Amino acid sequence: MSVNNKDIALSVIHFLKQSVSKNEIPEDYAESMDVAIDCIADAFEVNKDDDDMTVEAKFGGKSLAALLSASGSSKPDSEPAAPVEELDAATKEKADALKAEGNRAMANKNFSEAIKKYTEAIELDGTNVVYLSNRAAAHSSSSQHENAVKDAEKAIELNPKFSKSYSRLGLAKYALGDASAAMKAYEKGLEVEGDKKSDAMTKGFETAKRRVEEELEQSIPKSSVASNDGASESAARGAGAGAGASGMPDLSSMFGGNGGGMPSFGDMMNNPQLMQAAQSLMSDPNAMQNLMSNPAIRQMADRFGGGGGDGSGPDLSNLMNNPMLQNLAGQFMGGGNNNNNNNNNNSGDGSEN
Repeated sequence: MSVNNKDIALSVIHFLKQSVSKNEIPEDYAESMDVAIDCIADAFEVNKDDDDMTVEAKFGGKSLAALLSASGSSKPDSEPAAPVEELDAATKEKADALKAEGNRAMANKNFSEAIKKYTEAIELDGTNVVYLSNRAAAHSSSSQHENAVKDAEKAIELNPKFSKSYSRLGLAKYALGDASAAMKAYEKGLEVEGDKKSDAMTKGFETAKRRVEEELEQSIPKSSVASNDGASESAARGAGAGAGASGMPDLSSMFGGNGGGMPSFGDMMNNPQLMQAAQSLMSDPNAMQNLMSNPAIRQMADRFGGGGGDGSGPDLSNLMNNPMLQNLAGQFMGGGNNNNNNNNNNSGDGSEN
């Protein structure tokens, strides 16, 4: 039995009356509901008292609320997914034949022909990840790395468990200079392979990882490395500066080195390093012999003994071993303590008054 707008209007009126009678509406609004009922009846030109008869005759005695509840429960929660159209056997066979032709072209290094054949196979079966992965390899071999990335990513989207797609993606990313993305692709591929990791995937990951580490090292400013090396070198030079045989100061540098002129006697007596060296030499009988074994010191001593080249100056070793000069130097360098020591040392020998 057909239902018209008048029937629906009476069904609404019935619903409003039931709501008021069951006290589902606050009393303050009951009068408003009566006004609403009158308005609906006038608008649809129906008798508001015919609601019970219409609901029974046209809606099987079911109220508006019951009808809506039944309608909601009978509706499926979601639309069923559109069924995937399966390829017929003939189309599948033709696509596989095109893939095989692409494989032969790859083996012959005819990469453009391989791309063509794989593309024809994909046109017949666009969801086959093997075809996409193979074309990605052909694109990489043709240095079309951006296209290789697209095919590899499409294959991964269709089937994340197909590990070869990650290898294709890693190779393309590496060729594009993105070693970090390549390493991540290979790493994901190794994860998908599980316990049966392939050599190609492993080597690809290790190569990309080494490249990432190299780029990290190259990103460190060379100036900071050089400054650290220079600081260490300077510290090493500073630690050995002025040191000669047996820990003695470098007398050759004090005397001007091999090429400098000899300082005056007053300058030497005012040089604290020279005074310390002289005191050490006089306190250790072997020190002079060790010092004179140094070629630079030996040459400096010869120049000193030569008096600047005329051969009239005293010999340095004889000069340092002269008792009178030793006593004089001890008075200059040792102060009162050395004088006391000298007096104590000479007291047993009967010092002269």
